[in-house]
Amino acid sequence: MNKLRKETIIHEIKYWKESRLLPENYCDYLLALYTEGEKSSEKSKPYNKNLFKLFLAFLIPMFIPITFLVIYFTELSIDLQMVLMIFFIFLSFFGYYIFRKEHFFVHIPIIVIVLLVLLLSLKLVELMDYQSTITLIVVGVQTLIWFVIGYIKKWYYLTIISILSIALMIGVIILM
Repeated sequence: MNKLRKETIIHEIKYWKESRLLPENYCDYLLALYTEGEKSSEKSKPYNKNLFKLFLAFLIPMFIPITFLVIYFTELSIDLQMVLMIFFIFLSFFGYYIFRKEHFFVHIPIIVIVLLVLLLSLKLVELMDYQSTITLIVVGVQTLIWFVIGYIKKWYYLTIISILSIALMIGVIILM
């Protein structure tokens, strides 16, 4: 077989494997067939990608306790606190972008984004010196957004959390 043709076929099979167009064991079989059993040096590339994803999956949930520490236990200015929270939200969106094709890890950045946006909005309401009614309105709007996103994307945990939050807010309003 022509060498250029063989390299093209091998390149396509690797693309199928990365894109998951074929099952991995089929791609491995075809690669072994066309490379005649030779091992390629690109085996470490997916390992590094998976290691980065695993690191990101452990790093993103750490944004929530770090945010609590910065907000409540340090004397940083309000501007720096807001910048740090917005930076963590953008990093969580980056994590969502990275994990969007994976069904398990995609939920980690979603939960972190939801909680950090809630913390950011509560901190902004606190800075504006509004009363508790504005706080309830802000939380209510966010929980309705959670409900809609959870319903559309079929993320039941987001739908359940929004329903529980609305029930809790109704209980707080009744006690007021």
